[in-house]
Amino acid sequence: MNQMPKAKVSKEQSLQMAMTKHIKWMRSLGLNVNDSGNIIKSREISNNRGYYPTIDLSELQDLPKTSNKICGNGTKVDNSWKIEASKNFTIVPAYNKGPYMVVNKSDLKTAGRKV
Repeated sequence: MNQMPKAKVSKEQSLQMAMTKHIKWMRSLGLNVNDSGNIIKSREISNNRGYYPTIDLSELQDLPKTSNKICGNGTKVDNSWKIEASKNFTIVPAYNKGPYMVVNKSDLKTAGRKV
C-alpha cells in the first residue's frame, strides 16, 4: 500500500492558516475583528452580530505620570559581618568529585579524606 507524500506547506500558507485560526478564536470570544486580524474599535453596541463593544483607549484622558522607582527611606544594611565570617571558611571539591563543600580553614588539611 503506497501512501502519497505530504504536500509541503510554505511559510506564507502556514502563516495564513494560523491567522485564520486566530481570527476565528478571537471572534469566538466575541470580539469584533476584521479579516486582517485587527480589532474594530467602536463606541456603540452592535448586538446584531453578537460582538462586544470595544473602546478606543486613545480618546481617554491621560493618567498622571507615576514613578516606577521605590524609594527606601531607611539606612543601608550592614553586611560587613558576613565578609568577616566568610574569611574563616573556604570551598573545596568533596572527595575529588563534582560537588563542592564549605570547609572550615582549620579542617582544610583533612577535607575530602577519611580521617
